[in-house]
Amino acid sequence: MKRSLLPVMALAVTVALSSCGGGSKPAKKDDLKPAPFTGAKGEVKIMTLDPGHFHAALVQKDMYEQVSSDVFVYAPEGNDLKEHLKRIEGYNTRAEKPTAWNEKVYTGSDYLEKMLSEKPGNVVVVSGNNRIKTDYILKSVTAGLNVLADKPMVISSDNFPVLEQAFDIAKEKGVLLYDIMTERFSVTTIL
Repeated sequence: MKRSLLPVMALAVTVALSSCGGGSKPAKKDDLKPAPFTGAKGEVKIMTLDPGHFHAALVQKDMYEQVSSDVFVYAPEGNDLKEHLKRIEGYNTRAEKPTAWNEKVYTGSDYLEKMLSEKPGNVVVVSGNNRIKTDYILKSVTAGLNVLADKPMVISSDNFPVLEQAFDIAKEKGVLLYDIMTERFSVTTIL
């Protein structure tokens, strides 16, 4: 298995396993959690939020049957978005093992609100501006979305309580908040 999408696969397996417990109490409307991942083809649906770092594209370096080829990108217009899309196009057009990602891009000034209202996916990739990343994480888990965020998730001690709140909400809602370092097990990283 390629290591670059290991966090996505770990997310799917963890969600599926964590949902296997049961209880005899009927669920209240407020207690409803997202349906568990089953490993079905195309079940993981990625949304990329404001990609400003190459880690966002590395999540799409390889393809897996469980991950939908449609990826929804919500971002402001600008160089960060252009560079992200160029990286994905590079994966799609490379000679060896090309990918077949279909990027569906929204670039309005309300990109965050649009993503949260549409929710076309179930996993948000957050890899970009570290000053606003913690807020993106909090809003995503509050909306009931799983989050894969690159490091650092928070850059100031003043904002650390926001990250703690995000982890609490993720646990309460039954979604995952996972730190990604897409090349963590790469030989060059280990050396």
